[in-house]
Parts: sequence; C-alpha cells; structure tokens
Amino acid sequence: MADYRLAFVDETVIERRNRTGVYLFAGVVIDGADLPDTITAVRQATGNNSFHATDLYRRGFHSRITSLLDTITEHAGWTFYVAQPIGPREREQSRQQALGRLLHQLDEQKVHDVIADTRAGPEEQAQTQREGRKVTVADAPDIDTYKRLVRSRQINARMRMLHRDDRQHPGLWMADAAAWALQRAVAHDDPQWWSRITDTATIIDAHTGRELTVESNRAAPPQPASGERGPERLSQSAQASLLSTPPYPQPQRPANHQTAPIHPLANLLRQIEAAATHHTQQQMLRSIRGLNRVITAVADAVDASTQSMPPTPAPAPRTPDAGPEPSAAAVDTELTIE
Repeated sequence: MADYRLAFVDETVIERRNRTGVYLFAGVVIDGADLPDTITAVRQATGNNSFHATDLYRRGFHSRITSLLDTITEHAGWTFYVAQPIGPREREQSRQQALGRLLHQLDEQKVHDVIADTRAGPEEQAQTQREGRKVTVADAPDIDTYKRLVRSRQINARMRMLHRDDRQHPGLWMADAAAWALQRAVAHDDPQWWSRITDTATIIDAHTGRELTVESNRAAPPQPASGERGPERLSQSAQASLLSTPPYPQPQRPANHQTAPIHPLANLLRQIEAAATHHTQQQMLRSIRGLNRVITAVADAVDASTQSMPPTPAPAPRTPDAGPEPSAAAVDTELTIE
C-alpha cells in the first residue's frame, strides 16, 4: 500500500447573476499506507459525525471545521484545486473541463483511485443498486469524461474513478472542507480558513494548467520523479505575494497612483484570463515558428535542386564566313522537298 495513492474529490461553485463565476474542484491526496490513520484522525476531528462545512458554519460549529482543516495539513500528501470559469447555464460543461484537468494532474501524480462525491441522491443510488448498474445517471457524465481520456490514452487505465456518498465516506469530508475553505476565501474574502491549508495547497487553471494564487503562501505540486510524498518546497512564484510579484507583465502606473483593493474572486478571474491570453499567444508563436520551419525547408529544397541541375551548354561560336542560319520555316521546307 506504500505506493498506492488515493484522491478524495469534491466541488464547489461560485456563481454570480449574469456574470462569470468559478467552478472549483478540490482534491486531497492520501498515501494508501496512511489511509487508516488518516480516517481515524478525520473521525476524531469531526466527533465521528457526518461533515458538511457549509451546514456546520451556519450552525456555529466552527471548531470542527478548523480541526478537520488541521487534519488535512497533517495527513494529506497534497491538497489541490482546479478552477474553471463558469457563465450562465454552463455548469456541466465547466465541470467536465475542470474534471479533465483534474484527472490529468492525478494521473501525473500516480494516483490509483479517484473517489469523488456522488451527485446522485439516496433514491437514485438505491434504484441504481436494484437495477444492478454500477454508475448512476447523475454521475454518468463524469465517467464518460474519464473513459474518453482513457481511450485517447491521455491518462492511464490503471487509475480508477469512483463515486461515493460523502455522508458515508470520511475521506470525502476532507475534500468538502478544502473546497469550502477556498470558497470562503474567494467568494467572501474570508481567508482565515484557507490559510490553515495553504502550505500544502495548489490552485491550477483548468484550461492551461498554470498555477493560480489567492495568497502568497502556495505550494508547488510534488514532482512525480522525485518520490516526494507531498509538496515540501514552495514554487518560485509562491515565494512572494501576487501583488508584489505578479506572474504576468503589468502596465506601468505613476508613482502616486492609488490602487483600490482587488476582491479575491476578481483577482482569481484576472489570473485565469491572463493565463488564457498567455496560452493563446504561446500557441500562435508555436504556429509561426512551425510555419517558418516549413518555409525554410522548402527554400533549402529549392536551392539544393537548383544546384544539382546540369549547366546549360553555351551555343557554338560562329565563323566569319558562315552563312546565315536557316530559319525554322526554311529547314522545314527543305526537308519537305526532299
């Protein structure tokens, strides 16, 4: 079990009326050998009660949330997020695009089982069991995305994707807490919960795979080839805050220019937009370089072909007493007479 990794996954959605929001997947990666101790710690942190952070926050059970977040920091090998912009009536499309990036990331980290919170209610789960089916209708789109990536060999078939009810699986309580913590930081500008897990957390843009940030203390994904259990060193872009060291070029402003604080959600969306613009520019540059290589190859081939052609013989010199060359018509006539 030492090399067997599991990822528990949940989602949260930040939607705004007629404006762009964010679809967020949260995942907590656990080593198989640590799973029994981790589940025991999760049960102790929650009082062995079913966990749903939003409900507990509204009811005032804040200590359970902080205890579980601290348990994630202590036991998780890596906590990661995938962020995807979402517009009106785009939830399912955004979910599947974010899920694709999530599966890519987990495949790179050699995760064996991806355990996601089911979207099916108790009645649908029971009906699915009675009919002998393995996948509920609500979870079928996720499995379709997973199978598509496996068939196209974008991810390895050794990694399984499973859906479970979070009310019955304590591992999913960690993913719920992680998703809620970032949602509070981004949507409500309340980073106190998120700050408890930032040392082992990474936010990734679903479209480009680039790292995003909410605060400065952000960890780089563990390197698969290094055998690291988790992210124990900060990425270069995490060594300073976003405002002091922005990841993209910023326009020059006068020294006395006053800048209003940027809301975390707007900040996150700006980063996603900047990442998409950078990605598009890089694609255009690659296309231009490829076209230049083709043009250079064609020019070299034409030049080589010209050099390999035999030289055209020069016309024989004429003697002074030679008569005029017969015209083509005269030659033809002469031949015809003969």
